[in-house]
Amino acid sequence: MLYPYIKFIERNWKNEAMVVPCSEFLRLSMPTISKTKYIDGLQCHKLLWYHYNNNEAFPQPDQATLATLRQGQLVGEYAKKLFPDGIEVAKGIVDFNTTLSASREAAGFRRPLFEAAFQYRGAYARSDILVPAPESTWDLIEVKSTTSVKKHHHHDIALQKHVCDGAGISIRRCFLMHLNNGYVRQGEIEARKLFRKEDVTEQVSTLVNEIAPTLGTMAAVIRQPSAPAIMIGPHCNTPRGCPLIHVCWRFLPRNNVTELYRGRKKPFELISKGILSLADIPDDISLTDSQRIQVSAVRSGQPHSNREAIKNFLESLTYPLYFLDFETFSTAIPLIDNARPHQQIPFQFSLHILDSLDADPVHHSYLADGPMDARPEILNRLKDLLHSHGTILTFNASFEKRVLSEMSRDYPEYKEWFELTKPRIADLIIPFRSFAYYHPDQEGTASIKSVLPVLTGKSYSGLTIADGGTASLEFLRVTFGEVDPSERERVRTDLETYCGLDTEGMIDILRSLHSISRTHNTIF
Repeated sequence: MLYPYIKFIERNWKNEAMVVPCSEFLRLSMPTISKTKYIDGLQCHKLLWYHYNNNEAFPQPDQATLATLRQGQLVGEYAKKLFPDGIEVAKGIVDFNTTLSASREAAGFRRPLFEAAFQYRGAYARSDILVPAPESTWDLIEVKSTTSVKKHHHHDIALQKHVCDGAGISIRRCFLMHLNNGYVRQGEIEARKLFRKEDVTEQVSTLVNEIAPTLGTMAAVIRQPSAPAIMIGPHCNTPRGCPLIHVCWRFLPRNNVTELYRGRKKPFELISKGILSLADIPDDISLTDSQRIQVSAVRSGQPHSNREAIKNFLESLTYPLYFLDFETFSTAIPLIDNARPHQQIPFQFSLHILDSLDADPVHHSYLADGPMDARPEILNRLKDLLHSHGTILTFNASFEKRVLSEMSRDYPEYKEWFELTKPRIADLIIPFRSFAYYHPDQEGTASIKSVLPVLTGKSYSGLTIADGGTASLEFLRVTFGEVDPSERERVRTDLETYCGLDTEGMIDILRSLHSISRTHNTIF
């Protein structure tokens, strides 16, 4: 239970304090639903129930989640700069009643309020910014670290308006303040240019009347003695990934139907019919060619390969081959000049050059040394290394193309070079995304993390840094934070190892594809 025991005084029981389980307390009282829990409840009642009845099931937030929270807090601090006479309400205070009392008192000063909290009929909301408006009304401003308004933001703001209006804080208009993706940092952050404010009053007004009945339904769900039986479905990842996937999806076997390539709703339709394994999908079920390959590979336990398709891909490549991979970081607030909110900023590259299939590859790499803008140096080095002839191979080329395109946009002296280089970029993922090759152990994905082990036996397991997200966070930590020099060098060594494996692994994958192209087809 979230609270194992709670003292509850019931007048009909001679006013004697009794200790009762939290579940019993919830059945006897109205649970308080915050805006975060409300949005979770709209996504899934089972998720809502767990918040109040089995909070221990939630995993501890990982480093990526904590970093996102810190980014959101920083965005909020910059938004407050737009209201220099604002009042920070109950800063550092966690006590519920104290915060409510402080908010009510601060509202009397008729100045912008930051993080003011109010409660109304079982709902609780703490608003980012409340700005005094004419006739004793207020404008509500919700601050988000996204670069656009999302549908679930309207529900978030609607709950706040419902609570504020009910608590006597009359809301005139509602706004969503989000980051301006057209803002380019030059020197100190300019808060007025950093944000865009959109009036969402009309969208919110259509939702407000739904709040009270929805809260009543949610309160009833929370008071249930057990979690509601809700089947998994597309809602598990909309609008946010659910932290209880490990609870709700654990009944699924290995090679289950949710791995169907671009399956959309079909996997959940199959699950509703009791079909869980790919191998158990009946032959009369309509599947795409790629999905049929998946099913056949799982049934046989053998990889599928189309020798001719693989051979055609390999023959499209021109030596020398340049195997390229970037590592990037992305922050809501740009850390360097000439950068935009959430822009992918490269700080590292690995490049292996292969003159012929059996030649020894030559490796070049770069890792930014310090809190600097590495893009000019990266562009300069790549311009020298990539020459004017030969295929540039990446894995999921859209990412590398976007990074190169944005760098040449921000440093236009390289624009002509990029336009000449762009046609040479090819994507090593093509044979796998097209299912010219598929191994059942790929589990429905064509990522290099799944392809490399099944083709070569190599993997990223055992590496301290084993994915791009961790690489980004670690680089930011040791470069823009304060760490011991020895720790910084350790992380930099790990970054070099990880990024180098990406391009080295691409060479191994290419050579494996050549071997497959010389063997017989295994086409299902």
